[in-house]
Amino acid sequence: MTTRRIGIHLSTSGGVFTAAERAHELGANTFQIFSSSPRMWRPNKLAAEHCARMRELLKLYGISPAVVHASYLINMCSQNEAVLKNSVHALRGEVERALAIGAKYLVLHPGSWKGLTREQGLERATGSIEVAVEGLPVEDGCGFRLLIENTAGSDYSLGGSFEQVAEVVERLSP
Repeated sequence: MTTRRIGIHLSTSGGVFTAAERAHELGANTFQIFSSSPRMWRPNKLAAEHCARMRELLKLYGISPAVVHASYLINMCSQNEAVLKNSVHALRGEVERALAIGAKYLVLHPGSWKGLTREQGLERATGSIEVAVEGLPVEDGCGFRLLIENTAGSDYSLGGSFEQVAEVVERLSP
């Protein structure tokens, strides 16, 4: 039998490691955070000592998995080259921060393919994600995973259906 995971989305006010402290105080054994503002392109810099403290607290309190949610601005299939460039850069930063704090998952809304065909959007998103994680230790057996979050309410959102999410995951899997 597996242990049930009880978690909450927590603030990192006061330092990223405070999320682990708050989770422990609340009796949670997992949590989700934003590693930076979800509505700004400019990323938050995480202090190395705060990242180390987070990893220590996760182990001390038996909290797992720690989950980071990526910025809402990221659109990995945007037709706008400036938005796509910012998105690739932002996703790379999200992955780097998630790895630094010992997170096991990074949740991503892949974006909108409006103006493209669904297939073109899918190709653009998978290619952009591959560029964003190139050279990062995400396949080194560290157990880190990128989770494509299903979205609702938009005809052009990649991840708008289970089938679309499955296609993105299948294309990114080795």
